Amino acid sequence: MNIEQLHIANQWLEEANMIVLFGGAGVSTESGLPDYRSQDGQYSRMEQTNEDPKKIMNRRYIMQHPEKFFNRAPNQSSQMLIEPNDAHKILAKWEKSGKDVRIITQNVDGLHQRAGHRFVIELHGNGRTSYCMTCGRVYLPNEVERDEQNIPRCHVDQGIVRPSVVFFGENPKAEDLQKSIDTIKQADVLIIAGTSLSVYPAKNLINHFKGDKVIVINREALEIQQLKVDLFLEGNVGQILAELDALR
Repeated sequence: MNIEQLHIANQWLEEANMIVLFGGAGVSTESGLPDYRSQDGQYSRMEQTNEDPKKIMNRRYIMQHPEKFFNRAPNQSSQMLIEPNDAHKILAKWEKSGKDVRIITQNVDGLHQRAGHRFVIELHGNGRTSYCMTCGRVYLPNEVERDEQNIPRCHVDQGIVRPSVVFFGENPKAEDLQKSIDTIKQADVLIIAGTSLSVYPAKNLINHFKGDKVIVINREALEIQQLKVDLFLEGNVGQILAELDALR
């Protein structure tokens, strides 16, 4: 990446009527949250110990092995202590300044909203709430009580209370998918940031882009066969967005 690339990207962003950022775990790594599929990512570390993320991060595993699942799952309350980084703050700043910047995120951390961003679609649910797998009752982190095995239980029927996130084998909500499609179709510039584009159906959403320019911001190049990438900015998402913001 060089200064000329940054100026080109900045010009495209300035001229765009609507910008959509399609983001993944790499958007939040600078906040201290690990990604999933890099060498040190959560799923990569599981695979190094011969564990299959697809078998563990799913509904059936929670039902069959709730104690194992919840003893390794991150604590929701501790995740609320994590702060938005430059990526979240700058995107929210652009939106507040009057630019139409819309976020479609695969993350469940809520950091875009905490930075003040209004238009955010959370494709894979959110880690800020949980719900009973039996009756569907929704819980905030401070409302969840755990049994002697550290399993969160529903106050009403003692069902297992699981995070409100989309696990392997589950689909995003139909309304979130449709809203994402409609949003991407309207974008002039699509920024693909901090994602490996390896998860369906999320990766297919970019097929609906009909706009002018595609910018990829990532630590590694992506192989995107269905779209022409106009500009690849290599590096951390927050750092590159901060450099772009300095040009505005």
